[in-house]
Order: sequence, then structure tokens, then C-alpha cells
Amino acid sequence: MEYKYEYQNKNSFKNKFKSMFLSLPIQLTVVALLAGIVIYTALFSSYAPVHDALHDLRHGLMFIPCH
Repeated sequence: MEYKYEYQNKNSFKNKFKSMFLSLPIQLTVVALLAGIVIYTALFSSYAPVHDALHDLRHGLMFIPCH
């Protein structure tokens, strides 16, 4: 009897976890945060190859000084 009760609790937790983390608002938030981190890292990078590749874009945006 205890095993069946524990199994139901685990299954219930699994369903709650799936419904919470697979929901559209959570997915959109995660994608927006990851995209923001990638864009911020690329545009404000001082690493020479990345800076050279995005140099014209940085000047074109006119709000990211680079030199």
C-alpha cells in the first residue's frame, strides 16, 4: 500500500513539473533571457575577433561605444 501511495506522489510531482516548465510563458521567458544574454555578450565583447566582426554593427546602432 505504501509503495502505491509513493508512486502516485512521484507521478503527481512529475505532472506538475511538466505542466509548469513546459508552459508557453516559461518557454518564452527562457528564450528571451538567453537571447538577451547572447546579444549583450556579443555586442559588448572586447574579444578582438568578435569586436572586429561586429564593429560596423556597433557603430550603426550608435549607442554602443567601442573606442
